[in-house]
Amino acid sequence: MQRLEGKHVLLTRTVHQNAELDGLVRHYGAEPVMFPCLEMQPMADAATSGLSMLDECSDVVFSSSNAIHILAQLFIDQGLTLASVLAGKRIAVVGTKTAEALKQYHVTVDLVPRTSSQDGLVEVYLKHGLPRSGLMFFRADEGREALATALTSRGVMVVMVPVYRMTRPTSDCTAIKAALANGVIDAVLLGSAKAAHNYKHRINDINLANQPVIVVISDKLAVAAKNEGLNVQVVAQDASFESMLDALSAYYESISS
Repeated sequence: MQRLEGKHVLLTRTVHQNAELDGLVRHYGAEPVMFPCLEMQPMADAATSGLSMLDECSDVVFSSSNAIHILAQLFIDQGLTLASVLAGKRIAVVGTKTAEALKQYHVTVDLVPRTSSQDGLVEVYLKHGLPRSGLMFFRADEGREALATALTSRGVMVVMVPVYRMTRPTSDCTAIKAALANGVIDAVLLGSAKAAHNYKHRINDINLANQPVIVVISDKLAVAAKNEGLNVQVVAQDASFESMLDALSAYYESISS
């Protein structure tokens, strides 16, 4: 597949996540350009504190693979495994990528929504039954409250456990700014509101930030990015980076025809 041949695509996730995307972007024929706009900081103390209420919860939710890997390492450091700690819990995830991350630790996933979002998770719980007791939600320290709001309003105790926070990297941006100014960067992929916010502030020049084609992962993110002053031109049909690259390919095909 070479639908983006010759294009230079800016990747704005964490260093580790950008490395994972490298092969996918190259598969589409594009050249990935690394520009981390997110830096992950584990919150071990907060996670340990929240886990004290795990026995009161019948259900556990993960909204990202980041939380899974950090939590798994926390248990390994304590001589435990993620699978043993979560044994007997009904496990829900926000999407297939998160489910795959759990499988690496031999954890069986019970609920996966058709739509990869908290709204999708709400639909799953309404269809398959609300938690018998409480629900523990492992996540970043910032994020949407849709799931917690919906379940709390139905009498479910929801325990939010922050496992990590995303911060803005402070590495030098000179080379990326020059590449943007010279038109070397064709497109930028934004997968979260935090990435969009940090991208804008790392570039620190809205005209420069709007030089490439801006691709976002969802309609909700399109709104958030536009509120940042970013000129969103491409929105993925599904919440995945494959869908973002498909949408970008379709965009270039449409303007060249």
